[in-house]
Amino acid sequence: MTTPAPLPEETLDAEQVPDGTSDSEILPTDIVFNCPHCGHSLCIDCRGAGLVIACTECAREVQVPIPEGMNVGDLDLSSEQMLGRLFHARRTLARCEQRISELEEVIASMKERRSMMEKARMTTLHHWADLSNLCQSIQHNQAEVSVALNRMLEIIAAEQQH
Repeated sequence: MTTPAPLPEETLDAEQVPDGTSDSEILPTDIVFNCPHCGHSLCIDCRGAGLVIACTECAREVQVPIPEGMNVGDLDLSSEQMLGRLFHARRTLARCEQRISELEEVIASMKERRSMMEKARMTTLHHWADLSNLCQSIQHNQAEVSVALNRMLEIIAAEQQH
């Protein structure tokens, strides 16, 4: 059974839900919002989305906001249509959860690959440092050999003059 939307001149009390029941406990499906006139916090059942109600504080008319993702037309669906949408939503949720699981596996694999690549990078950096040290050692040895050769050439030249 659906509740028709009130005409603009009709108003409901904010604490009264469209089916006429009243409850002081705020449920997850309730719409909680502030009166744009006085700022008083108001709460109404989700079936009151889009209705015009009287603020319990200032008694001025306030339109109940429609929550994001909610379609007022959804409230007019038959039980079978709602059940069909629920089953569809559950199937979609199951597919999304499966996709999340797959993506989590991909992320774990990428993290493992990143770790391996980081280790390989560190090994490569150490090898480059070793090669750099070897090149510096070779340059130092070349300089020593060059000095020794120059000294030998000086000795030979000196011997040839005697």
